[in-house]
Amino acid sequence: MPDLVARRDRAARALGLDLPTEAEALTTLHRVATEAGRNFVLVLTPEGTPYERLIGD
Repeated sequence: MPDLVARRDRAARALGLDLPTEAEALTTLHRVATEAGRNFVLVLTPEGTPYERLIGD
């Protein structure tokens, strides 16, 4: 979609949203990916070994 950015910006304005910068979006994504579920261990393997986290600290 060649006009994707224009559509995104128009939708954000219509909804009264301030879009984050790329750096802000990546920082938030990293924080959520590394902090969410920190106190939980996912074990769904037949051997009973826990899965390793995809994204480290």
